Amino acid sequence: MSVIVDIIDTFPTHDILAVGRVKLDSIHTMNSVILKIDADTEMYVVEFPQSNGRAVVEINDEVAQKIRDAMVFKYEQYIMSIDFTDISSHIPYIYTMEKERILNNKGYQYA
Repeated sequence: MSVIVDIIDTFPTHDILAVGRVKLDSIHTMNSVILKIDADTEMYVVEFPQSNGRAVVEINDEVAQKIRDAMVFKYEQYIMSIDFTDISSHIPYIYTMEKERILNNKGYQYA
């Protein structure tokens, strides 16, 4: 199964790292997939969209892990690609802190 992730937004709130769009096999699309860090384990977790407290799409653990891997990869790739040396870009400090966290963890960990 192919998983394609587009990061739509970063840091929309204090507890959300990124919001993405996920395409599964170029057939199914899930919007508003959220990437967070679990406060207790400090590992990446993905939250899937819900409607009335129920999952919009039911997926198995293997597919959920692929989605998590792809979201983390795209998110970290985006953060690492930011040019922090360009002082005219006015990059918020949260991005600098996040880059340092990623570098210190040497890649991602996930729950």
